[in-house]
Amino acid sequence: MRSLFLVIVLANLAVLALGQGFFGPPPSEQGRQPRQLSERNQFSITLNAPLPPSQTPSGQTPSTRAAPASK
Repeated sequence: MRSLFLVIVLANLAVLALGQGFFGPPPSEQGRQPRQLSERNQFSITLNAPLPPSQTPSGQTPSTRAAPASK
């Protein structure tokens, strides 16, 4: 009876490891190309310095700007 219990526990651990991707890509991820969207044209975006407080709306900095009230 103990050996049957151990076999079931080991089978559960193997299925968990397979589903989490420890033996390669998990079955749920097959056919997908992960990170494809983040790698596409990654150098086409340029980031500038933040605007000074005098050019932001109502003179507030982005960190102190109030969030819009939800109704």
